[in-house]
Amino acid sequence: MNRLIVCCMLIAGLSACAFAQTAAQGIDFFKGSWDEVLAEAKAKKLPVFVDVYTDWCGPCKRMEQEVFIQQGVGTFYNRYYISYRLNAEKGEGPALAKQYGVKAYPTWLFLNADGTIRSRNTDFMEASQFIEIGKAALEKSDASVKLSVMETRFLKGERQKAFLKEYLELRTKFQLDNADVLKAYTVSLKKKDIDSAEVRFLLDNSGRTWSEAMPLIANHLSIFTSAKRDIAANEFFDQHLYFAWGDAVKNGDTKTAVKAMAVAEKIYPLLNKAKQLSYDRTALYHCRKLGLKDGLKKAGYRLAATQMVIDTNFARQQDKLMFEQVMEPFLSGKQDSTRIPGFAEEKKMAARQYSGNAASILYETALAFVDLLPPNDPALRDAAKWASRADQLASNQYTKKLLSRFK
Repeated sequence: MNRLIVCCMLIAGLSACAFAQTAAQGIDFFKGSWDEVLAEAKAKKLPVFVDVYTDWCGPCKRMEQEVFIQQGVGTFYNRYYISYRLNAEKGEGPALAKQYGVKAYPTWLFLNADGTIRSRNTDFMEASQFIEIGKAALEKSDASVKLSVMETRFLKGERQKAFLKEYLELRTKFQLDNADVLKAYTVSLKKKDIDSAEVRFLLDNSGRTWSEAMPLIANHLSIFTSAKRDIAANEFFDQHLYFAWGDAVKNGDTKTAVKAMAVAEKIYPLLNKAKQLSYDRTALYHCRKLGLKDGLKKAGYRLAATQMVIDTNFARQQDKLMFEQVMEPFLSGKQDSTRIPGFAEEKKMAARQYSGNAASILYETALAFVDLLPPNDPALRDAAKWASRADQLASNQYTKKLLSRFK
């Protein structure tokens, strides 16, 4: 065969192969900064699709490996969107994830070219469904258009209370961060305006980011009747304050973390026992991380007090009852313990569930004290007692090692 013909055939074959590989690559994600993405979207007059992910997210990896690479998915998204991948924990990611109120991964944001939101979705889905949500997002909803208009009005300085209230409710509907708008809204409030309906409004729209609304809510929970007050306090802590506080610590924002803890301390008496325990254990960890000795002591002494009063005989009785409940399926033949790897070790742990939990709390508290407080701090004498009690309840290599640090 003529060499020229063979060469042309090879070139044609390689070209076809290259085309097939390109087509099979799926979504062509834009590379660049956030500002560059929006500039590209404006230049091409296209909306933006954003895949918000993390390195540890399983469904995120599945979407990347199984869905984004499909030719049909790429054909649709490459034609109708500027697509972008945003790691929520790196670079510009944390600030943008906060701005758009991202709480789960993956989250997909469908945005206008100016960055205002059209719609959002989350969780793994098959290619056909993923294309359908992209199609649905192309149809601008009345709410999306209204949000864009209201955002422009806010940025231009409009601060009428009625406008801010409507804007907050709309942003909440789209699960956006409301901190900046809440700051403006709280300024617009007069003391006489703050009734139970106003506090309820702030609760419904405060989100998970620290804002001036949070201390305002805590200071006015007494407006509710006692039953509604306790419900509101627990909801406030569990759904709003806890996350704002955690983000502040994660970002090393000690000033905001201290403010959040002050608010939590104010509502602490209204929290149920489970949330009080959750707060104190989290405060112990956060204060240790940020070097906040006073906060560490306050939470630590409360934690230790609840565990030190536990009677040994009572603890052993609870261990026995809980152990019997755990073992019942195996003794009755409903489950086969031989099929469970490491069952012997798990059985030992199950035999000390109640006392082990109490010991764990005392151990954590004593360890935090000895790690953070100076050697001459009198509180270490109490921490030594907690470590000793932890060792009595559930002795192990860790409790022994901790005890040695007090000698």
